[in-house]
Amino acid sequence: MKIWPDCIPCILKMSLETAHLVMKDEDQIRRFMEQILKLKYFRGEEWRVTSPEVIKNVWLKLLEVSGEVDPMKEIKREQNSKALGIYPAAKKLVLESRDPFLAAIQLSIAGNAIDAMTKVRGEPPENILKRWSTFEIDVENLNRLKERLKKTRKLVYLGDNCGEIVFDRLLIEVFHGMFNLDITFVIRTLPIMNDATLHDALSVDIGQVAQIMENGIHEPLPGTILKKINRELKAKIEASDLIISKGGGNYDSLTEEKGLKEKVSFLFLAKCHPYCSIYQVSLNAPIIYNY
Repeated sequence: MKIWPDCIPCILKMSLETAHLVMKDEDQIRRFMEQILKLKYFRGEEWRVTSPEVIKNVWLKLLEVSGEVDPMKEIKREQNSKALGIYPAAKKLVLESRDPFLAAIQLSIAGNAIDAMTKVRGEPPENILKRWSTFEIDVENLNRLKERLKKTRKLVYLGDNCGEIVFDRLLIEVFHGMFNLDITFVIRTLPIMNDATLHDALSVDIGQVAQIMENGIHEPLPGTILKKINRELKAKIEASDLIISKGGGNYDSLTEEKGLKEKVSFLFLAKCHPYCSIYQVSLNAPIIYNY
């Protein structure tokens, strides 16, 4: 999905909030904002680009001005730690529910609220545990996903944010109890916002339920662009029966990849007007889109 006009203030808001987080000097923040406001996207001169590509260029400016390598490192650690703290209770609720498959999907999508794009520190994991069960999932798309999983042996699971990946781990555990799957869990190679990297995935024990693989993209890109990923992941994707893609960044980039039709199921929240408009849902509604 290419950027909409709505993406511009959203990215600028995230940029300024992150700048306040990592820069203590107001002159630094002004210099950073001056630099990104020169980018053509924010002048309405380039619309044939995805949101992750715009954010990449903003993030490169942030790293340059701040001198930080991973500006959200401590926030990511905190998000994972808090999510792990409620993981036992979440697992008990899911496994004791009437439909563990539905419950695990609800919780995994609810975890997508732990996102720096909408709130720099993301939704607290404990809040997610209070309201995930109220999410109304489209039954037709849920059943279509289940049918896809029944026919799947090799699954590539594209992770998204820290904190959220703890609930992805729980969903993968439910998958293992229902289907015969070989699962590869994919994370970012370079830090970008609060997206999970190898260190983050290892810290929440994703390796116990799936093979962990970096995407091989040596840019701070909060999405998945096939021409940029490494050879190993390309081979995994080509050999896979199904790709599960979490989050808006992966959605925005992968819906531009025509060769993946009939092979990807997207799980994310409608956190902005474009998603609400496309899928005719209310703000923050859960979406399953079988591409």
